Amino acid sequence: MTTFFRIQSKLKSVTTAVLLVLGAVHALDAQEPLRVLRSNTPSIDVQDGTKLYKGYWTVSPGVDKDTYYAHRFTKSTVVRFISDVDSIAFEVRPGRAYDFVILLNGKDRCLTEISAIRTSAYRLPARKGGVDEIPFTMGRDGRIYIEGNINGSPPLRFFFDNGADNTIVFPSAFKKGLKLPFDDAVANRGTGGVETRRTSNHAHLQISDLNWDNEWVMHVEKQLGDDADGTIGYDVFEDKVVEINFDRMMMIIRNSGSGDQSFTPFKMILNGGEVPSIEATLTVGKARIRKSFLFDMGATGCLFLNDESARENHFYETLRVVGAGKRTGAGAASLRTELAILPELRLGRYVLRDVPINLALARSADNTEEVGMEVLKRFNMVLDFPSDTIYLKPNHLFNSAYRHR
Repeated sequence: MTTFFRIQSKLKSVTTAVLLVLGAVHALDAQEPLRVLRSNTPSIDVQDGTKLYKGYWTVSPGVDKDTYYAHRFTKSTVVRFISDVDSIAFEVRPGRAYDFVILLNGKDRCLTEISAIRTSAYRLPARKGGVDEIPFTMGRDGRIYIEGNINGSPPLRFFFDNGADNTIVFPSAFKKGLKLPFDDAVANRGTGGVETRRTSNHAHLQISDLNWDNEWVMHVEKQLGDDADGTIGYDVFEDKVVEINFDRMMMIIRNSGSGDQSFTPFKMILNGGEVPSIEATLTVGKARIRKSFLFDMGATGCLFLNDESARENHFYETLRVVGAGKRTGAGAASLRTELAILPELRLGRYVLRDVPINLALARSADNTEEVGMEVLKRFNMVLDFPSDTIYLKPNHLFNSAYRHR
């Protein structure tokens, strides 16, 4: 099971070339004093366009400059930082960057940047309208695999992980010929612990006819997945509607919803961040437990419950245990689990029976809970990121046997 997300504790090492680019962007504002946001807490809310992320930003006094990357958009948008005592807003335009200072506890001046350097996908060859189709395969691990390249590299094999907010490459990508200059580093927390990762801030990504400039790419020095060279996170599609059709083995990318009424809608829950969760109901005897689970296409199992939930609901005692398991990720650490059988899992009106569930035997660093690909692959799905909605519809895999892992 793998979940990646960025935390704002950056170890800056920016190249001269990058500084020159950013210097050109900021040149018009060089003579103006920087605006100041006062805060008595390091936890800051961010409103990006119409979306509000509670506690998303963490002020880091020890960092030279922290950068918030605005969501992808084609026109101007408003980004607002909201502290416990103050707020500051910028009208942000594509390709621009905006500096300000967060004054923490009246003494620490923390230089912060809002960057709109990441833009929406564009097509080569250029064309207007329509949809884009990306064929995919399913790996032995149950994940979705697509082909692409970075900086014009030979073809690379990525798995799509909507639990990740950036593009990641593994060592095999470099063995295939990837050239990726590193200009930064970041503390990255995921399943398995916190590690410092080298990053590249201005990479070119291509998947099928879709292209992205100035992509942020992280190097994970561990080989993961089924012969994977890296992962593609949800963020490249964050302004799109992504349909994943297992009957056609196709990812279908649209600018707006498909309008297919045969899918059942679910609210895409964003718990303080951007990795989506979905509500599900667990049935054990007469008890029905309603919970939110990370909708994690990077996780290879069925369900994962942390030790607190398993203990509170007496799952260690009431569920039938069929074996032992282990939860691993990009970090070095692992978490032992107990593999049991859940009598019933409900996602809206859809019912899955005798579902394998991994129960944590100790507390993990992130303590998250997730529904993984062994459940999700049973549905054709639409991830409507602009409207924060997930749509599901059973496919030909709905009644297939579970892998017990």
